[in-house]
Amino acid sequence: MIIDLNKNISLWQEFNPISLSVERTADSKKLMAQMGINKQRIRIKNRWFDVISQSELVRTRNKNDGYYRVVYIQINWATGEYYIGKANRPKWSEIRRYQGSGLKFSSKLKKHKGNFERFFIAMCNTAQETETLESQLVDKELLADDKCLNLVAGGGGTTEHPSGAATSEKKRRHMKNHPEQFQAMIEAAQREFRSGDTPALRARSARIKAVMSAEKYKDMTRTRLLKWKEANPEKYADARKANRERIKTPEVQAKRKASFEVWVKTHPEEYKAWQEKLVKSRTSKNTNDKRKESLSEWRELHPQDAQENAKRSSRCRNEA
Repeated sequence: MIIDLNKNISLWQEFNPISLSVERTADSKKLMAQMGINKQRIRIKNRWFDVISQSELVRTRNKNDGYYRVVYIQINWATGEYYIGKANRPKWSEIRRYQGSGLKFSSKLKKHKGNFERFFIAMCNTAQETETLESQLVDKELLADDKCLNLVAGGGGTTEHPSGAATSEKKRRHMKNHPEQFQAMIEAAQREFRSGDTPALRARSARIKAVMSAEKYKDMTRTRLLKWKEANPEKYADARKANRERIKTPEVQAKRKASFEVWVKTHPEEYKAWQEKLVKSRTSKNTNDKRKESLSEWRELHPQDAQENAKRSSRCRNEA
C-alpha cells in the first residue's frame, strides 16, 4: 500500500498494518510483518529509498573511523509536515538521541513529539556523502513546500563539535559563501513580515526588542557600527547621505509624523518633559551664543543676503 503525504513525500508498505492486525495467516512474510518487520520505502520527490531498520543500522558502523553516518526523514502524521536531516556520530546512542537541529523542526518536535516518526533512508561511508545526499534532497523546490520544516538547503556542513567561537565563525563564513541556501528562509521571513499586523508578529517583535534592548547587545551593535565606519568611511558617508534623502521624502515624513502622534498619546508625561527640555535647550545662554556666532559667520559669507534680510526685517517692524 502507498500513503501519499503530498506531491513530494510518499510511504510504501508491503502490507497494510490494519489488515495485518486482524488477519490470521500462515504466510511467512505476513507473519514477519505482524512481528514488526514490514518492508517500507520512502519517496522524496522522484527518488525511492528503502527504510532501514535500527537493528540493521547498529550493525553497519563505519569500519574506518567507527562513526555512524545516516540520512533520515521525520514525518508528522497528524499535520503532514516533514523534516530531512543527516547525522554523523561515533555512538549509536547519540544517533538515537539526536532528532534534528533545524530551528523550525525543533520547535514543532518539542510541542508535538508524539506525532513524529523517524525513518532512516540511507547509510553513508563518509560525512561528505551525507552532505551530498542531503543537498540533493533538500533543494529550493522542496523548501518551497509549506509542509517542509527545513529552513535552508541541504549540505550546510558536517556534524562536528568545535568550540562555540569556531562554530559561529563557520556559520558566518558559510552563509556568506552560500547565500542561495538561505534564500527560502529569507523569503519566508519577508512574507511573514508583510502579511500584516498579527499577534504572532507582534509577539516576535516584542521578543526581539526585549533582547536587543539589553545593554550587552547595545554595546555589541555600537562596536560593530564603529568598526564598519572606520573600515568603510566612503560607504558610511554615502549611507548617511542616502538616509538623509530618504527621511525627506513625503512617505517617510508621513510615517514619522503618525508614529510621533501615537507616541505623544501613549506617553503624555514623557512628551511634556521632552517639550520642557526642548524649550530649555533652545533658550539657554550656550545655545544663544552659538546662534549669534553662527549668524555672524553667515553674514560675513553672505553680505548681500544679510542686507536683504535686514531690509525685510525693518519693513516688517514698520508695518507692525
